[in-house]
Amino acid sequence: MCVLPDGAAMAYADDGAGAPILLVHGWAAHGGFFDDLKTRLSQRHRVLTPTLRGHPGTGNGKAPLSIETLADDIVSFVQTLGLKDVVALGWSMGAMALWGAAKNVKFAGLIVEDMGPRIVNDAMWHGGLAGGYGESDVAATLGEINADWPAYVARFAPRMFAPAAREKNPSLIAWAVSEMSKANPEAMAPFWASMAAQDFRETLARIEAPTLVIHGGDSQVYPDDATVFVANTMPRGERAVISGAGHVPHLEAPDEFFNLVEAFAKKQQRQPEVKSGGVVT
Repeated sequence: MCVLPDGAAMAYADDGAGAPILLVHGWAAHGGFFDDLKTRLSQRHRVLTPTLRGHPGTGNGKAPLSIETLADDIVSFVQTLGLKDVVALGWSMGAMALWGAAKNVKFAGLIVEDMGPRIVNDAMWHGGLAGGYGESDVAATLGEINADWPAYVARFAPRMFAPAAREKNPSLIAWAVSEMSKANPEAMAPFWASMAAQDFRETLARIEAPTLVIHGGDSQVYPDDATVFVANTMPRGERAVISGAGHVPHLEAPDEFFNLVEAFAKKQQRQPEVKSGGVVT
């Protein structure tokens, strides 16, 4: 456990050795959603996999349940563990938390997994949640979350996966529904409200860390516009598309996703080559 400034205890896994990689999960999930990826990465890296405040395994604490608080928690986590030259991966909401943390942490690299800078669409922004999700839809979502959380998860979680993945691997979808159902709706509602209030479009242009944006080519959660904007706006951004994957490419296409992450991390964290007479990078 990592004790946060307000006394909340953040659960996390710490696997492997080497240059650190931080894996930050999405809304209503937990660190266990990265189990396969962390096992692969830990062969060459130290992999830190926290479960965010208010999610299964970590308490709510006293701070507001907001994106800003999650960003502060990541800063505290990195500083408490004394992590240096961290490559951090944020899946969905986890990316927003990392963007917020980037004001106070100099990341060696960032990996954004299928996330846009603003989830709400309007007349000038069409990169929010698919289906034209707008400001007027937020209250309805909060009502559904609070009214019957298991029923909401049963509708929402399968849509995270591409149609082909749902057909090919129904047990994976059933597992995701089961795990997300364990989240507390009293925490998920304020996190959703906070996520809907965020707009990172201007912030992205100020984040200097090299960034890889990974988009699921068949994502039913975010359109191409969302991740294209992120990659084009971040000064050192690049984008990769995994065909046939949805909003969870690390689970839907684990081999291709791992290869992208491993290659990016290796590039950002390459060790200096020591030669006679000095150090050559």
